[in-house]
Amino acid sequence: MSNLTRRAAFALAGLAATTPALNTPAAAATDIRMALKPFACNLDTWFMDTPFAGRFALAAKIGFTQVEFWPVRRAKNEESMDATKARALLDSNGLTLTQYAPAAPNFSDPANHDALTAMIREAIADSAILGCKAITLVGHHIVDGMSREAMLSGYTTGLMRIAPLLEQAGLMALVEPFNTVNHPGHLLNGSRPAVAMLRAVNSPMIKLQWDFYHMQLEDGDLIEKFTAAIDQVGYVQLGDVPGRHQPGTGEVNHVNLLKAIRAAGYKGPMGLEYYPLDNDYKRAVSDAMALSIAAGFA
Repeated sequence: MSNLTRRAAFALAGLAATTPALNTPAAAATDIRMALKPFACNLDTWFMDTPFAGRFALAAKIGFTQVEFWPVRRAKNEESMDATKARALLDSNGLTLTQYAPAAPNFSDPANHDALTAMIREAIADSAILGCKAITLVGHHIVDGMSREAMLSGYTTGLMRIAPLLEQAGLMALVEPFNTVNHPGHLLNGSRPAVAMLRAVNSPMIKLQWDFYHMQLEDGDLIEKFTAAIDQVGYVQLGDVPGRHQPGTGEVNHVNLLKAIRAAGYKGPMGLEYYPLDNDYKRAVSDAMALSIAAGFA
């Protein structure tokens, strides 16, 4: 175990004893797991001082039962990873994977549609190993020399091309719009163009990755826009503004937001794709539990 991993494990070992919000009879280990049950810990934004393979155990130790991450195929020194290795880590720590994000070609350009199809076939195989039913799909960088109309057409055509493969496999692709504030150079930003596109594609296996961090920066009016587009929402991610830290550290009223998410009909998990403030994982867990309780989830 590396020194960084030791430090992270040591910090988490004292979680219940040192965090006031958890140091109560109602916050026994089983109750922590119940409070965190609606959430999926993002292993690429949490525990960043620990090698990726070690983050599965830390998430489970804290009390998460669900996780998400970015690509599963990794080849970086000690962090080499593939679907088989990831599945073993999930199983050994009692975790399930809600969704992950395989690297996608820029298929706003139709020249990349063959590469898109190959990537989807690979993701279908990986997802079967992982026991995962959803992937996040981006691939909408601006293409030099193409008009916006041409890029929207290319992206839409790409989605229509992969829809039969996804439907046959029972794998959902989650198209994720970004924002123009700190994610420049992308075709899809905020909810409006993406919702219209997915309604045109009209596939039960191609929906939206509704990342409220991006939506707050690009759209605002979070509850009404989400409710109006609930028919196209496949997955939800949380992150407060500014800073993409945990709910409660910024400007969004997440208690009202989570109540509205459930009232709109979304019953799935919510990904915690944010960077815990000051890398304080104890506080981040305490804040997640407090949110879950205040929103009526636990």
